Amino acid sequence: MLFSTIGQGWVFLWMAAAGAVIGAWYALLAALRRLLCAGFWISLASDIAFGAGTAAIFCAALVAANYGQLRLYAVMAAALGFALFAAGAYPPARSAVRALTRAVRHFFVKIGRFRWIKVIFR
Repeated sequence: MLFSTIGQGWVFLWMAAAGAVIGAWYALLAALRRLLCAGFWISLASDIAFGAGTAAIFCAALVAANYGQLRLYAVMAAALGFALFAAGAYPPARSAVRALTRAVRHFFVKIGRFRWIKVIFR
């Protein structure tokens, strides 16, 4: 029994990190959706990309951490990593991206008011 439980801590950490990476993948695709003002087809493509990316990340981490053996604690660790990312890193990152987006938009609106820009881009 000792040999089967001795590496569970490392597997748990690997899978928690994989869950955080899945959370970052979700945040990236959500930002892309907002940036592109996604309609039906872009949303569908984003959902398919999220599913495929999540499966690839989860399977790669599972193979790297636990030789491809699926255990409940590995799945729970990935869910915990996703939840920790969603609760901890995602809200500040989202508000920082919103502030940066507002600043860039304000910059381009200010530049767009210049007469020489209006003349160039008639």
